[in-house]
Amino acid sequence: MDPVGSALIDFVEVAYNLELEQHEWLPKLLDAWAPAVDHGLGFMALTCTRPPEPGPLVIDQLHVASGPDDLLEGMGTLLGELNTELLWPLSRPGMPKTLSEVTESRDPRVFEQIMRHFELAKDGLGISALDPNGRGAYLIAALSDVTTLSQKSRERWQMLGAHFGAGHRLRSALLGAGSEAATGLPYGAEAVIDPSGFRVTEAEGQAKSRAARDALRDAALRVDRARGSMRESDPAKALRLWKALVRGRWSTVDWFDSDGRRFMLGVPNAPDVTDPRGLTDPEMRVVAYALLGQTNKLIGYNLGISKGRVSTLLNSVMAKLRVQTRAHLIKKLSGFRALTES
Repeated sequence: MDPVGSALIDFVEVAYNLELEQHEWLPKLLDAWAPAVDHGLGFMALTCTRPPEPGPLVIDQLHVASGPDDLLEGMGTLLGELNTELLWPLSRPGMPKTLSEVTESRDPRVFEQIMRHFELAKDGLGISALDPNGRGAYLIAALSDVTTLSQKSRERWQMLGAHFGAGHRLRSALLGAGSEAATGLPYGAEAVIDPSGFRVTEAEGQAKSRAARDALRDAALRVDRARGSMRESDPAKALRLWKALVRGRWSTVDWFDSDGRRFMLGVPNAPDVTDPRGLTDPEMRVVAYALLGQTNKLIGYNLGISKGRVSTLLNSVMAKLRVQTRAHLIKKLSGFRALTES
């Protein structure tokens, strides 16, 4: 099971579409996702907060795209039937997995208990897009067969999850900011890029440096390539080109001026991660994703930095905390494992 063709880039475009009203966003995302997961058995999306200790998800929005008429009722019954101690570990973030894969190492009766509420479905796929603070979203699809994802498929779903999470984080921040903007640019952006020549026409804050402007210009060029003919001819490569952040700070989004001309904005959208141990912001962001079980490659994709830069930051953290291995690092930072504890 793998994402289908241009649906990869269609989905990412919707994730960063700030022109959509809040109530439109999840339905449009699911429309874009449909070619990959719609087997007539039901698929849905929700935004939520996952508590740091066992407890129910706090759901903000839920949208069911398709499926049997009683699908939503079945979900409600399931949530009431399964106790929190079972549901909480199943909602842990990490690499995309099917329900059969998640429950394989647990009591098999959990899998059977869940699937009883979905008459025709044989399995389910869940994609988490949670930030290290527990806020984010899930995509859930019912599957017609018991399924084990290939590593390639798993990585592609993870990339889509990175954009899903970044888009949700960006929208949440803008809603929270209300009418106040951190800069005088649209959406509190720190850079405006003209895609006709890929020039940074305006820059504020951290985007003023030459290195930042070069990185934003390069990211805009890669996004433009991903959205062109490559979305059909090589969608997997297009997805790899379009990273979730630029230099761990900015998301690139479209903006149209009063004359209808399209520009790209670099909008600050870094994950909110704090720590009292004296680590820098880039170090803590890398560590936070490492604690979610992500590989250096996928951490780099989430943050828009190179795999080598991820390794350098992790090595710096290990030197500061006087640990020798990644496993020892995770153990030392056990206070951040609330999201990943099972």
